[in-house]
Amino acid sequence: MKWKAGYHAIAAINKRNIKLLLRQKQFLVAPFVMPIVVMILTAMIMGAGGDDWPVGLVNESSSEESQEFIKNLETTHSNISPYFSIMEMDYEEASAAVKNGRLQMLIRIPDNFQQSQMVYTETFNINTDMMKNVRLRLEHTVLNQLADNNELIAASELITEKEEDVWRESFIAGSSVLLAFMFTATITAANLFAFDIENRTQKEISLTPLNNIFAGIGTILTSILMAFAASISAMIAGMLVFRLEPQNLLTIYIGIIPALIACSILGIIIAHFLKRYRVIQPIIIVTFMATFFGAGGYNSVAGLPPIARAFSEVWGFSYIFEWFNPVLHNFSNGLDVSQYVILIAVACIFIAILPIVYKRELLAKNSAGQ
Repeated sequence: MKWKAGYHAIAAINKRNIKLLLRQKQFLVAPFVMPIVVMILTAMIMGAGGDDWPVGLVNESSSEESQEFIKNLETTHSNISPYFSIMEMDYEEASAAVKNGRLQMLIRIPDNFQQSQMVYTETFNINTDMMKNVRLRLEHTVLNQLADNNELIAASELITEKEEDVWRESFIAGSSVLLAFMFTATITAANLFAFDIENRTQKEISLTPLNNIFAGIGTILTSILMAFAASISAMIAGMLVFRLEPQNLLTIYIGIIPALIACSILGIIIAHFLKRYRVIQPIIIVTFMATFFGAGGYNSVAGLPPIARAFSEVWGFSYIFEWFNPVLHNFSNGLDVSQYVILIAVACIFIAILPIVYKRELLAKNSAGQ
């Protein structure tokens, strides 16, 4: 009978929380807007388009060899798009564009190309990773031409795990969906808990015959439901604009529940210590934005600088990106057993902390005469 009453209490708290969120619309802005804004800004600035980088081509030769080289430039590609977007122009115009950072590279084919077999290039900065990358693409084109003419002693063959890579913008969009999960669960629980503190509504909850822990469970339930809603919103945006093709959604939505429970209780813990949601919100927003850009959202952990990789090893949120992104993009059908065990163990640890937080909050209210 007590469990039945507890079930109704949790349902009542969840219903009350949803009504509260719909009235206090400032609590809905960050969870639904921030992941989409991060997705749009990051994907458009850093990931939009494929691998076809703009290069200027100055062809001063009319030989068949130069035409063959240009054909190789135009057809050299990754497994999602061509490597280059070729723009033929005169030398002065192309050189000025490179100096202004409007082109990745200038490729000049001299008039004596048939005899010299040499091309000249200009880049804005030879030491950046992007410029090294564009030079490697040009070298790949040269190797293709040598292979076409049977002039290579040895040739490499690249075999990728999937026939087509994940587009950069799709990876960012997928990470933004995972960000929406974690961020929304954390900030929703923190806002609801802090709102009760600021408006002294926890007194009524503590005076009920049931343990006030049921209010915490109701808040966790609301936070998980809001996380699902925010993730769907971000996913639709990614599918419409950034080529996101999410896979294994049922596996993701079930597998991420332990992480969302932990995030919700973390939000409650933060609210317990900081009290005011106007203080809590910017802290959580900045924390998760830093997590996205520095711990596996914007780029995989393996591609981060050493100091960021070391940080990601101890920063739990980075594992959500590392474990769920391959599932989302169908490089894996699901998490392995050890990953499920770790997620459930972390959720259990936070669940064990939840009664302590509510007991502390109840004692704090009593000592303050509330």
